[in-house]
Amino acid sequence: MRFALALCFLLAPSTALAGDGYSAGGIDRELRRIVDGKGETDPIAGAALAVMVGDRLVYSGAAGCAEFKSETDGKCARPLRATSKLRVASVSKMVIAMALARLIDEGAVDLDRAASDYLGWPLSNPAFPDRPITVRHLLSHRSSVRDPEEYWVAAPREFRWLFVGDAPPFAAAADDVDLGPGAWFQYANLNYGILAAVIEGATQRRFDLVMGERLFRPTKLDIGFNWSGVSPKARRDGAALYERTDAGWRPLVDPPEVLAGDLPFFLAEESVDRAAYLGAYRPGDNPTLFSPQGGQRASVIDLAELVRQLRNAEFLTQPSWRFDEKTPNGDSEEGFFRAFGLGVQTVDGNAALLAGRSLIGHPGEAYRLFSGARLLKAKPSSGRPHDVAIAFAATGVAPQPAKGAHPTFNAVKERLMRLAFKISDASQPDHPSNGAEPRPFDETAAAMNDVEGALLASKASGRPVLLVLGGNWCHDSRGLAAKFASAPLDAIIDRGFHLVFVDVGNRDRNLDVAKRFGVETLLGTPTILIVSPDGVLLNPDSVHDWRMADSRSMSDAIDYFSAYAAD
Repeated sequence: MRFALALCFLLAPSTALAGDGYSAGGIDRELRRIVDGKGETDPIAGAALAVMVGDRLVYSGAAGCAEFKSETDGKCARPLRATSKLRVASVSKMVIAMALARLIDEGAVDLDRAASDYLGWPLSNPAFPDRPITVRHLLSHRSSVRDPEEYWVAAPREFRWLFVGDAPPFAAAADDVDLGPGAWFQYANLNYGILAAVIEGATQRRFDLVMGERLFRPTKLDIGFNWSGVSPKARRDGAALYERTDAGWRPLVDPPEVLAGDLPFFLAEESVDRAAYLGAYRPGDNPTLFSPQGGQRASVIDLAELVRQLRNAEFLTQPSWRFDEKTPNGDSEEGFFRAFGLGVQTVDGNAALLAGRSLIGHPGEAYRLFSGARLLKAKPSSGRPHDVAIAFAATGVAPQPAKGAHPTFNAVKERLMRLAFKISDASQPDHPSNGAEPRPFDETAAAMNDVEGALLASKASGRPVLLVLGGNWCHDSRGLAAKFASAPLDAIIDRGFHLVFVDVGNRDRNLDVAKRFGVETLLGTPTILIVSPDGVLLNPDSVHDWRMADSRSMSDAIDYFSAYAAD
């Protein structure tokens, strides 16, 4: 079980992306649209995005503000950049898992050993006293630990006192399901506070210092928890997290006085001499000082570099838990979590987003920030010869943003992910913009399930469903797919529809999809069905008009599909 991080990537300039219509300037403008609230989402403070294809950074960019001039002035004192370090929230958990992987390789930590052995005090759920809580249970959120109202303590209080008293933070026993250690999945931030204490117990070093020594410095990343170990310049150039107020923007995390500091930031009672406290700190006293559950400061470029390393860490990424629809085995949080490994979430796509693709990585959400670090592994048979690493951060997001087409992504995150895949797809050598002909029809797909998923997404977004019934053998089916992937039609399709390609073979497969919407016979391929969110066929008189799609002009396609696209 070897896990080695080695960052050897090529920094490609973000001024030129592969493919027509995919210039960095165009992507920058799309980011600005997201920040300005043009489209389906509200205005936000800032957005940053980085995309790596293989070992190349093919795009990095940002829009919005790292710092506003004042709480009532909407102008930037400093712009947000892709290199700006900021608090990335729960993506930090994935980073802790990577550091623990190194300690496991060294033999300093055992995944299946009781955490108590490293803590120096008993960690046990009183409802399940005979079932030890292991490092594996903590990493995979199957520990039976539950989040109290506050899952941290301020200096000089000690961490262990979170677990004493009349209401310790553990699941109670239940009659109908097993909620004990190793069984039920329930996401809990406190799991990673305990893991930070495990790291301190195993190394007899302060958590933030171990992270720098074992992970960040060896990989030459200028990052750290609560600014520990981050260079003064990178800290000064960091970004605050904001919330929108009636008057303007109010900083919630990392205002200018924190960015100008020289000590790591941590919560402490007013009487505490911070420098003296850190100087006298004993490992295990209070590892929550450095916010292990979410206090990593890093840029989106840093996160893309880190998440790319998961390709070499199957023991972390292999799901330890998958949601069971029939037999309850965890809290999926309304479908947000469907599979989880050791500090790493797996996200399977649906028809409306990431169809046929699975991502690994971790999301982040706190203080009006939404972030993510995701890896799409290479699949040469699908025209994707290289891994794709994506990292994004959106600051100043509304408290309850609109839902996206996939339960793991709200509308803001979905827009950033779609933009990232537009970049990565254009950067793959087999993308149509690079001379390759698309082959999007999957004969193994569960077509009706994909249609159902698209209809659900359509009801949420108001965008109609666009069904293309065809096959990879068909020249005109491929020709229409190529038009869909080319500017400017690609933007119309992306923003205006939920697109599903349905493989109908030689008009002998998945014909029930067409019949569902009243089309009894396919005269040829491709056949185009445009369906309202209520399931009504919108183009009954022209479903067969695109059988010669490859010969039709781009202007014909733009006129036709624009007429049905959502505004």
